[in-house]
Amino acid sequence: MEKAGSSTEFHVKISDPVMVPPCIPSPKTILQLSAVDNYPAVRGNILDCLLVYNASNTISADPATVIREALSKVLVYYFPFAGRMRNKGDGELEVDCTGEGALFVEAMADDNLSVLGGFDYHNPAFGKLLYSLPLDTPIHDLHPLVVQVTRFTCGGFVVGLSLDHSICDGRGAGQFLKALAEMARGEAKPSLEPIWNRELLKPEDLIRLQFYHFESMRPPPIVEEIVQASIIVNSETISNIKQYIMEECKESSFAFEVVAALAWLARTRAFQIPHTENVKLLFAVDTRRSFDPPLPKGYYGNAAGNACAMDNVQDLLNGSLLRAVMIIKKSKVSLNENIRAKTVMRPSAIDVNMKHESTVGLSDLRHLGFNEVDFGWGDALNASLVQHGVIQQNYFLFLQPSKNMNGGIKIAMFMPQSKVKPFKIEMEALISKYATKV
Repeated sequence: MEKAGSSTEFHVKISDPVMVPPCIPSPKTILQLSAVDNYPAVRGNILDCLLVYNASNTISADPATVIREALSKVLVYYFPFAGRMRNKGDGELEVDCTGEGALFVEAMADDNLSVLGGFDYHNPAFGKLLYSLPLDTPIHDLHPLVVQVTRFTCGGFVVGLSLDHSICDGRGAGQFLKALAEMARGEAKPSLEPIWNRELLKPEDLIRLQFYHFESMRPPPIVEEIVQASIIVNSETISNIKQYIMEECKESSFAFEVVAALAWLARTRAFQIPHTENVKLLFAVDTRRSFDPPLPKGYYGNAAGNACAMDNVQDLLNGSLLRAVMIIKKSKVSLNENIRAKTVMRPSAIDVNMKHESTVGLSDLRHLGFNEVDFGWGDALNASLVQHGVIQQNYFLFLQPSKNMNGGIKIAMFMPQSKVKPFKIEMEALISKYATKV
């Protein structure tokens, strides 16, 4: 069993940060955020993303220079990222579009890309790839966008981006990154026009998007070291299980539903949650197309809803994998139907009083476009969000594995050290049980 942690050290020399303003003057205005952008679980949080690129034998350009110039061009279209956040009188945030610019940092590492290890484990040294201002920096001095380009001795490089979560969600971050890459490759403008229009989401949409489920992920007391580890479910396994489900219920399933069901079952067993309790699997769903009318293409604000699959532990563990898959399917359908029907769903006592270990969150990053960001050196070799905070203790990320494992899913998991080995054992047992039924 592989070790659930890594501390390989490498050193990074960082140049003084510089401000990169839009290459032409941008509008000076105040932009309001939506109720979803200003939700406490979103407001003030940072999306930290790392994109890894191999060296190229055909490109002699300096990636830092290329990306810095592209940044000045893309900020013409995404000018809120060149402004500053500020507090309103009611404690919520708004964007002061000052045109000052985004913060840009060049850096040089003393090792080659292999030291990163595919981001399979948490390594405190990864923080050196993301430039961070001091924690006590006043909000009006914080930058909604910070970009760091770190070159490695092998000629490869890492692009680290920190984006204010109030301005964009994961889908919006992917949209921005695609536009930045297009500018780097010499395009005149982004292929998709960014749309602000935050007034399209109303305060009541917080209920419809089921944000109240975050209450059951409240920070627990820390009694054991939380580690990051990973496991890969390959494409053949997923295909076999999908075929089994098709034969059982004559209904097709997505890879996400299959692997989410496996992880939910394995975690519930590994954590030995009492059979009398209920367990939740919360997962983000892009709801842009569920609104009536749909949110316009190019909308990059927060528009992810929170689907909730819930079951009694005894029923979940005594049932089949198919049962778990169907619960996950129904929770996604229910979320989208509630949004279309403008149904007001209220939290129940079960929703808000569950124990923290009985709730697990899941984000699927495979289709946000991070891996397809091409600054001219080809698609990213690896891409991942860097997780922060105590919510890590109950969280899964679904990532694309290496390119030679197309169709598989890498699960990055954040859990107590003592639970990693039991979780992997349970995953292997489930895969052995269901992947061989075809």
